[in-house]
Amino acid sequence: SSAASDVYKRQGFTLVELMVAMAAGTFLLAGVSLSYSAIKSGIQVSKELENAQEVLRYSNTVLTRSTKQSFDLPVVSADGMTITYTMPAGVITCNGDVSSVAVVERYYLQNNNLMCAKDADTPERLLTGVETLSFSINNNVVTVNIKPEGLPGQFNNAVEMNIAVSSVILSGVFGS
Repeated sequence: SSAASDVYKRQGFTLVELMVAMAAGTFLLAGVSLSYSAIKSGIQVSKELENAQEVLRYSNTVLTRSTKQSFDLPVVSADGMTITYTMPAGVITCNGDVSSVAVVERYYLQNNNLMCAKDADTPERLLTGVETLSFSINNNVVTVNIKPEGLPGQFNNAVEMNIAVSSVILSGVFGS
């Protein structure tokens, strides 16, 4: 009978062993959950940075093109929220078309969208995901302050792009 009770005792786990196993499993599950949360947060930050970078890249491309192609100094509104370019015929306009006649382009922010209005045409949304946008001109250099959605705080709430008005500068150097 004592041999039978020894076999019976060896078939199961004690309550202490089960509690230790449950505690180890709980710690392991908590570690996996924390790792998943950290990875998910990292992916979200990465996506926000990717979107912010794309907003900056596209804005820089479009505004640099207009600034470089214009033979006249652009006009910035008094509040700095709108910039207007007078573009000659035969250049690429804000929506990617080549103009057959001179055209006036006006860039501004509307509901987190970078907008472009050509002459009297209906304004076109060029880009979404812009929180703030402002313009200024100083010494033939257009300064664009832009804050994409999800921009990290280390950028002081905006990225500053400085674009030289090359055609105006060159016409002053070489004469018209």
